[in-house]
Amino acid sequence: MNLLPKHPASRRAAAIWLMACAAGLVIMLLRLVMNGGDRTALTTLVPMYWLSLPLGHLGVMAGIDIRTALHLAGSPPGILAEGLFLWLVLSVIGYAQWFLLLPLVARKCQQLLHFLFNRDTAKNRPAR
Repeated sequence: MNLLPKHPASRRAAAIWLMACAAGLVIMLLRLVMNGGDRTALTTLVPMYWLSLPLGHLGVMAGIDIRTALHLAGSPPGILAEGLFLWLVLSVIGYAQWFLLLPLVARKCQQLLHFLFNRDTAKNRPAR
């Protein structure tokens, strides 16, 4: 499995995705510094959440479960650790969803449709 798309348009879209993820990280880190570690700095990750739906939601829910478990264990994560975790999860899951899984599913569906509807009709043709 290739991690980079083969089609030029898909490569451009993946590059834009990666640049948007990098920009989201930089903006989040700058807001953490400016706001003194306030939770509002995580609002910069909301566009990444929407771009990584539906699988990104699973990552956010896993992050909530991990954060809750850490709180119950008595060692809550810092806002920087939580922000980096969310950014990493949304970036990786979003990229994998749109540039690895979706093309794979599309190829498999295309192969299935080709198999079902483009059967060799030469065998079934009546002789003239």
